[in-house]
Amino acid sequence: MMITTYDILIYVHTVLFVYWLGGDLGVYLSAKFVADRNLSLDERFRFMKLLMQCDMGPRTALISLLPVGFQMAWDLGVSPIGGIYLAAIWVAGLLWLGANWWMFFNEQKPLTAKLKGIDMYIRYGVVIGMGGLGLLSFINGAPIEDNWLAAKILLFAGAVALGVYLRSEIKNLILGFGMIRAGGDEADKGNDIVSAALDRSKVAALFLWFIVAVIAFIGKVKPF
Repeated sequence: MMITTYDILIYVHTVLFVYWLGGDLGVYLSAKFVADRNLSLDERFRFMKLLMQCDMGPRTALISLLPVGFQMAWDLGVSPIGGIYLAAIWVAGLLWLGANWWMFFNEQKPLTAKLKGIDMYIRYGVVIGMGGLGLLSFINGAPIEDNWLAAKILLFAGAVALGVYLRSEIKNLILGFGMIRAGGDEADKGNDIVSAALDRSKVAALFLWFIVAVIAFIGKVKPF
């Protein structure tokens, strides 16, 4: 049996899907301990660190699926995006992924704050770009002719949008923990902020899991 490049891409695509959902599960389970007021602050910070580590799985998967997905669509003959445009997607995706891992290992460096801002703008661009591509293809039947692929692209934009929202809740967690560390009345307010942020995040995470599962179903079954 001859193994093709497309076979390898299918394997990589499957692994990324598993790490996306599996990593999100780790984030989801860690969150309840982050919000537990009965634990010491040090313990809660350890779970917060675990949460951030688990989050690198979904973050890596989301970014990697962009070039992998477009490459698979080109190889399958269902996407007109090839050549220099496909190469640009690969280069941009790898640079974006590398920047995210650099930020993970260099959290305290001044450059990290700037890169986080750039990273957020990139996510906005992906939401608009992928959402527009999917919607345009549904309406006009072009540039993506297959409705199942257009649906995947549109839903992927939704998944990225939810990820952007979850990033905003992380800022609330940081704010809340700063108030908890200050002590006194501020600690109680901080605990309320952390608990509320995590409650909202759990709902968004569950919805994100649903979208990712639907994307996988559409890609495998191609129902329309």
